[in-house]
Amino acid sequence: VNAFTTSLPSRPISTKLSSSTNNQDVVDAAVVSSRSSFLQKVMKDTTIAVAASAAVLSTASASTPAATDNNNNNNSGKQLNLSDEELAKIITADMTERSFLVSADLTRSVYSESSTFQDEIDTYTIDKWIVGTQRLFVAEKSKVDLVGDVNVTPKEVTFKFREDLMFRIPFRPVVTLSGTVVLTRDEESGLIMKYREIWDQSVGDVLKTAKF
Repeated sequence: VNAFTTSLPSRPISTKLSSSTNNQDVVDAAVVSSRSSFLQKVMKDTTIAVAASAAVLSTASASTPAATDNNNNNNSGKQLNLSDEELAKIITADMTERSFLVSADLTRSVYSESSTFQDEIDTYTIDKWIVGTQRLFVAEKSKVDLVGDVNVTPKEVTFKFREDLMFRIPFRPVVTLSGTVVLTRDEESGLIMKYREIWDQSVGDVLKTAKF
């Protein structure tokens, strides 16, 4: 079994984790297959000691089938051609009431099933973003703030955010960041086709904020 074991300069971490890590602290295979690039970056750059079987990590993608999109051209159940005001209310509620950036509890009916989600690390399908977000972050211990208003035009939705993210990995590190989300709308249906998350800080600077 290989382990990712290093220590933080400000707070040395015991490398005895491999013999004491419980099931909750083992990285979920679904995370590896859905938001693996984000997870790997956090594990590497925050130098968190993670005892995880190399076999589990290497076979996760094979054991977790890729999400199948059967509705690329099917808008059944979607909220089509919403007014700017209606869509603004929905996205605002997703942020202020459901903290969807960390819970993935978004109003799916305003997104196309072929939409893509891009953060500063990688790009994901809607299904993989939802699964990966739910299993990567501890939503109830994270904090998301909407900064200002949600701005909507026929072409896009934009809003600013600030968040404290608790990762669902050993030692439960919390990082702080802020940024802007841009949601690109389809001109014909009004549905959101692309989610783009732009951070105010570099990935390295965000990871340096990690607290335990």
